[in-house]
Amino acid sequence: MPVMALLALLLLCACERAAASTVLPLSISDLTGRSRQIFHGVCIDTQADLIDGDPVTHVRFVVVEPLKGMTTIDTLSVLLPGGEIDGIRYHISGMPAFMPNEEVVLFLSGLDGAGRVWPVGLAQGDFRVRRQPQTAPRVRRDFDGLRFQGSARAAALPVHDLALDELLDEIRSLTGAPGDSR
Repeated sequence: MPVMALLALLLLCACERAAASTVLPLSISDLTGRSRQIFHGVCIDTQADLIDGDPVTHVRFVVVEPLKGMTTIDTLSVLLPGGEIDGIRYHISGMPAFMPNEEVVLFLSGLDGAGRVWPVGLAQGDFRVRRQPQTAPRVRRDFDGLRFQGSARAAALPVHDLALDELLDEIRSLTGAPGDSR
């Protein structure tokens, strides 16, 4: 996407929240196949910035388990479009935002024309881990800001209540990755 078009979209979203980004619904198999990198990790910090006039957010993760496209790695930095600069929020509907200490399983694209990676399918490629005492960790996707093309297929997408181990096992099965060795 050209820089000026992205900037125009971000400015529009800052003034008036867009209803939704229209995306194809993606299953875990679809996400895995389309991703260059997949990992289970924890956000350790975020920092909004302007790069060549474009608002971006640097997000840094501790990698708990690399699942696709990376070898043993301790941290990973991702540069996402949007962020909050001087009290103004620049947002793309459906683009996940991260906060320190959030645990995620993240499916990332390859580099775009600006050298950035994106969550595959926007928020579809972002599974948030929920931990509660005395229960197994579960994952959830938040589809706020997304509208699905072909809504019947989207209805079958898991949103709530998927066990973290089930998700990780399915990804490992699809990628041939070994189990968590850490």
